[in-house]
Amino acid sequence: MKTSTAIGLALVLGSLTTGCGGTSNGMMGPGGVGASASGATFMSVAPQGGAAGVSTSGVITFRFGAAMGAGMEQFVDLHRGDLGGPTVPMNFAWSADRTTLICTPQASLTSGTRYVVHLGGGMTTRAGQPLDYAQYGPMMGGQWIQGGMMGASHGGSGWGMMGSGWQNSNGSYGMAFTFTTA
Repeated sequence: MKTSTAIGLALVLGSLTTGCGGTSNGMMGPGGVGASASGATFMSVAPQGGAAGVSTSGVITFRFGAAMGAGMEQFVDLHRGDLGGPTVPMNFAWSADRTTLICTPQASLTSGTRYVVHLGGGMTTRAGQPLDYAQYGPMMGGQWIQGGMMGASHGGSGWGMMGSGWQNSNGSYGMAFTFTTA
């Protein structure tokens, strides 16, 4: 192989791995931390949307690209079945730098059951920046929530009853990530 061809191939492979969100602190993507043009980036969720076989005693973890504002956990819900289903009570804990939110259901989840994690669209950082879901949310199985499009109600109440912290500037009510327990 020619040296110039080998160098070109190495550059292409290097740019592909960088674009896939490596783990270096300077890189963007699910392994990195940073901001987007429209605010702080939503970085990851576990379990991701579409996951199956999730532990009934597991936690739900969110990572954000900046320190999140006080009280933002109030815009995180876990529903049994779909967004119209009852909410599951959870405890919340932030990392010291407020970039990771750990949500722990107060009781074991039901085996073989579908759940939906709802992350409100109006969440902001400590500095007041809006949270940008568009870059990585859909890549992690997230679906934009458009009012009645995903059910007649939100936890039994009308979509219009939701406060401003739930609504994104794109008109959605944030993102939904569905998973099924083992």
